[in-house]
Order: sequence, then C-alpha cells, then structure tokens
Amino acid sequence: MSGTGGILVAGATGGIGSAVLAELDRRGVPSVGVDRDTIDITVPGGAESAIAFAKNTFGDLAGVVHAVGMSGRRLGDGPVTECTDEAWAEVHRVNLESVFRLLRAAVPALAAGGGGSIAVVGSGLARTLDDDFLTVAYATAKGALLPLIRSSAYVGAKSGVRVNLVSPGVVDTPMARRAIASPDVGPRLARMQPLSRGAQSAESVAKVICWVLSDDSGDLTGAELPADGGWTLR
Repeated sequence: MSGTGGILVAGATGGIGSAVLAELDRRGVPSVGVDRDTIDITVPGGAESAIAFAKNTFGDLAGVVHAVGMSGRRLGDGPVTECTDEAWAEVHRVNLESVFRLLRAAVPALAAGGGGSIAVVGSGLARTLDDDFLTVAYATAKGALLPLIRSSAYVGAKSGVRVNLVSPGVVDTPMARRAIASPDVGPRLARMQPLSRGAQSAESVAKVICWVLSDDSGDLTGAELPADGGWTLR
C-alpha cells in the first residue's frame, strides 16, 4: 500500500471484514477496524467519526474498506410482491446509505493525504436472479453501488484516490450460513459457484480486496470485480 498510513475497515466483526483485517495483518499492513459496537457508520456522523478515529490512530490514511452489510430476510425482504416497507428501508440504510456516507468522508480524507484506495463490498446478487435468492431490497441496494462507486472514483482520481467495488457470491459468513445450510441451496452451491466449488471463503474474498488496496492495482478505479467463484457466469 502507498504511503505510511493505515487502513480503516468498517464492518470488522465477523465475515469478510474480519478476514480483511487478518489478511492485512499477515501482510504487515497497519489497520484498524470499527463496527456498530464501536463506531456505527450507518448513522449520521458515524462515517466522519470512523475516519477521524483512523487518522488519529495512524496519523494518515492509506485506504478504506466498507464491509458493512445486512440481510433483510428477518424483516421481510423477498420478492418484489412480498418485500415489506421495513425491510426495504433498513436494508437500504445499512447497505447503500452507509456507503454513501463513508465515501463522502473518505474521499477528501484520502485526497488530503495524497491519495489512497477504497474498496467496497458489493454482491453478485445485484446481477443474478435465482428462486432461492429473490431479495429485492438487498439486490437493489447492492445494484445501486456501481454508479456511486464510479462517481466517487471520478471525483477522487484528480487527487490520486481510487474507488472500486468487489462483488462476491455466496460467502461462508454468519450472514449466509442459514442459506448454505439449507437443503435447497447447499447442494447446489458447487454448481452455482464452480470455481470455488461451493461457498466462497471469506479469506479468498479478503485477498482480492487487499489486492485492490495495494499498489499492484494502481491503475484500477471505478470498476466492479465479480470475485464470485463463477456465480454470475450463469
């Protein structure tokens, strides 16, 4: 990673966020994580507090990861004919609005330090339809990320700030384990995601994210990487 600053990982408890922190540590990259129990970036002012916390920790920022996310199943997310107002609003608040807030705070913070890289976790569900994964609120929130990423990348490029979207498939995380354990979904995963031969590991996705953060991807910005084990090839 460029510079002497560290990496802020939002959504650091469990799942992909914690795997990113572990991979950064393995690579010797200084990093710090926040979650809703420390600094909640899904509420107004939370993103700015997270950025300030990271800058106070490192003195400067080299990169930011947005790995905050939720499933709205328990609130009634599902097909468009069944999705509840509560699920629609809460899923968008957590999975889309928090990305906007973090990018709004992170792009100028990185620009002030001479540049850096931002990676946002998307989802292959934004581009894939399947009877077992018809969650319209979640898919729509994730689908709206690409224009937000591209707009932020356009603004950030002038100051050396890169912004990219990493979109995995079904990953073995606490959020997805109910689906993975389902007799309808579990046996199909090896066919759905042939490259990963089933559910992806959080560690494999974390390695892609760390590549996006690194200087090795220095010409990449405003892009979506479908790191989904082949799910969206169907």
